[in-house]
Amino acid sequence: MKTKFSRLEEIEKRENPFKVPENYFAQFNEEIMSRLPEKEIVKPRTVSIWDKVKPWVYMAAMFVGLYITINFITRNNGENNMATRETASQQSLTGTFQADNYWSTVQITEEEFYEYLEEQIIDDGYFDYMYNQYYLN
Repeated sequence: MKTKFSRLEEIEKRENPFKVPENYFAQFNEEIMSRLPEKEIVKPRTVSIWDKVKPWVYMAAMFVGLYITINFITRNNGENNMATRETASQQSLTGTFQADNYWSTVQITEEEFYEYLEEQIIDDGYFDYMYNQYYLN
């Protein structure tokens, strides 16, 4: 196969076979922009004062509702506690206790309660029974 150019020197001497039309890059932007469709100008929407303030008003209403709810809950608990204390003191003065109200007015610590349970388990022999059931069977 014989090539058109026999030597490298002949290739260097030849002109560049690739050509760009004159003023191609100077007119490139203008030509592209002329082919694009025109953009419609949209007027900006006017935002009313209420639309700007609305989130702040809603947040303030939420906090007021939360404050009222917490106030209502704590006030009712305080009134209920006062009522049960008054009935307990009246019952202790008269010496009559009802079974339902007794446990709601007893004031013992958690440690005292667990000590009582432990004493009951030891006295009744439940600990030995449970130990024998688990380890000896």
